[in-house]
Amino acid sequence: MTLQTKLVISFTILLLAIIAAVGIAASRSIENILVAQTDRALTSFVTRGPDPRPDRGVPESLPNQPELPPEEVADVTDGLFLRPFAELVIAPDGTVLRSEPSGFADDPDPLPDTSDLPATSGLVFLDSVDGTLRYRASISTFDDGVVVVRAAPLSDVATATSSLIRALLLTGGGVLLLGGTATWWTVHHAFRPVDEMVETAEEIAAGDLTSRVPETAATIELNRLGSALNEMLAHIEKAVDNERAGREQLRRFVADASHELRTPVAAISGYAELRRSGGLTTSAARDDAWSRIERESNRMGKLIEELLTLARLGQAQPLNKQPVDLVQVARDAAADHATIDPSRPVELTGADHAVLLGDRERLHQVVSGLLSNVRAHTPEGTTARIAVASDDESVELTVTDDGPGIPEPALQHIFDRFYRADPSRSRHTGGSGLGLAIVDAIVSAHSGTVAASNAHNKGARIIVTLPRRTTDV
Repeated sequence: MTLQTKLVISFTILLLAIIAAVGIAASRSIENILVAQTDRALTSFVTRGPDPRPDRGVPESLPNQPELPPEEVADVTDGLFLRPFAELVIAPDGTVLRSEPSGFADDPDPLPDTSDLPATSGLVFLDSVDGTLRYRASISTFDDGVVVVRAAPLSDVATATSSLIRALLLTGGGVLLLGGTATWWTVHHAFRPVDEMVETAEEIAAGDLTSRVPETAATIELNRLGSALNEMLAHIEKAVDNERAGREQLRRFVADASHELRTPVAAISGYAELRRSGGLTTSAARDDAWSRIERESNRMGKLIEELLTLARLGQAQPLNKQPVDLVQVARDAAADHATIDPSRPVELTGADHAVLLGDRERLHQVVSGLLSNVRAHTPEGTTARIAVASDDESVELTVTDDGPGIPEPALQHIFDRFYRADPSRSRHTGGSGLGLAIVDAIVSAHSGTVAASNAHNKGARIIVTLPRRTTDV
């Protein structure tokens, strides 16, 4: 059974109980009022009427019988006169000395049952001898032991009470029907947002992570719940997308790493096989083979070192942070670059000092990696520029060159592992595709950001932003 059904049934039962309680209270109240009116009429008759005992003389016309005009006396004899009260006179031994039934003369009411009268005088309820009628009776016990019973039938009270109960049943039934219908509509309307949330959850469970709880004009609480669920779903979708992207990136990383390592290993194994089989017959051939083995070994060692660097950074190993002057780091990296490749000059501009809290060796690796990217992707004679700027919150390092720039499709992937902007380049001229990925990982480990774009002169521009977390010294 659903919660909506339980609420409707519970409210309907409560409404039914209220209607029943009101009906019972109203019918009892009306009955008590009518009985009280009967008691007053009966008491007035007993007080003002004559003594009905035989030895006291019984008048020909009882006080409760109105005086009739002579022309209506015939009607009385025809049985049209109504006696409002029954009257019985009972001797001490239980013999009924006199009895007058209530009702019409030609259709009298059954007499009250006096077989079990109380010993004291007062007002009591009596049933008729045949059990079809109820009386409100006044019992008067005299000193001589004679008991006089005067009883008023309660048929009018029963009729009025029955009519009221029927009216209450009809009215209560209508109220119950309308109340139940209104409750069902209200609960159904109020729970519609909850049903939509359940439908959304089922769609998400089926794999549709883009499904969201629709906005509704329901209560504030449901609106807040829907907003919180949508925000949670957005985080879940993002996390799942990131996890999928991570799995895909890991798959590509493993495949690319295996491919990159397979080539130098195959080259070394091939030259070793030539040496073992005697295929290197001349000294020049052997020297060339040893040279190629050494070159492939160095390249494989560098690739392994880069992979280890990325693995360490990916494991969030702590950095050796201390105050570092990024301008001095850039100056040292530029000097190393001039030694490696004097054909591509480097200009250093900007602030004289820019101190931040970071790992000096890793930051040196960032600048060296950016300059290495210039050497790998620009022609000889290209000028590179390093600009350092700082404020109270961060330090910004910008490396630009006068080369051909970065192809637009490559801008979104340039920091991906094993990505090469120019797929036509060989491994010997294009690098392993891990240099900028290492730069991005080191910058991220310092809680910084790195972005690539093209300058106005079409050269490449890479901007590294790092938080200071210290002051200049």
